[in-house]
Amino acid sequence: MDEKTPEAKGTPALNLTSPRQVSRILAKYGTSAKRSLGQNFLVDANTLHKIVRAADLKASDAVLEVGSGVGVLTSVLADQAGRVVSVETDRSLAPVLAEVLAGKNNVDIIFDDILKVRVEEVFLPTGLTPKVVANLPYYITTPVLFHLLEAQIDWEVLVFLVQKEVAERIVSAPGTKTYGALSVVVQHLAEAEMIGVIPPTVFLPRPKVYSAILRLKPKKNSYPEETERIFRVLVKAAFSQRRKNLYNALRGVFPELGGEERVKRAFQVFNVEENRRGETISPELFFALASFLAEA
Repeated sequence: MDEKTPEAKGTPALNLTSPRQVSRILAKYGTSAKRSLGQNFLVDANTLHKIVRAADLKASDAVLEVGSGVGVLTSVLADQAGRVVSVETDRSLAPVLAEVLAGKNNVDIIFDDILKVRVEEVFLPTGLTPKVVANLPYYITTPVLFHLLEAQIDWEVLVFLVQKEVAERIVSAPGTKTYGALSVVVQHLAEAEMIGVIPPTVFLPRPKVYSAILRLKPKKNSYPEETERIFRVLVKAAFSQRRKNLYNALRGVFPELGGEERVKRAFQVFNVEENRRGETISPELFFALASFLAEA
């Protein structure tokens, strides 16, 4: 799994924020951005600086990157952090990365699918502060977020470049149109903040949608496994039938929650009206209900 790029020597410095130069190096090694992998390479210095500032990188940090691409972000991370581990699924980029990252001895490139990688096994901070910085392919954003948030690593911060609509859903407040299960679960696990909106023009090739920088600061909490299970059951049921009020949406999972009478009692304890809709319930209230139900 720990397959590193071969070394390249004597190559001149590249301006990886130049779309023309990025296109040239891709052509040099007979590869290109692959739509099937959701590849949109970042080619803008200003956006790179915004991402790095959002992560507040220091030499005492170890950074996990998802998707090395042509190494534009990887290279900047290597200059700022003490160590960088970048997981890239596209092996055709190996010679590109070897040239771009030549001489950067604090970088390890692992060619694998991040969703199949046990992060705890390949990313060992060894005394450095663990952080995540990544330009995520749109089509795997949500599974990657949870894969990393639920890894047994005490992340200090996770900074992602994601589709704007996804970032808006994650930071949404109760009662808004974009508030849903994704908002609740991510906000339960971390403090979420959308740093800025990024136009399609800073990518090669250009996507059809806008992106956003999303910063997550994990909450340092540990809860009983049964409470977490019931929390997920509550949230999934509440948003699976948005037209129903919360009580009716939960009817199908009453047995998993301790029975109908137990659910009624939880609603009474926390002053939740039975006709209230799930999209008006805050992450904190969802978890309070789950904690009460788990006691049974």
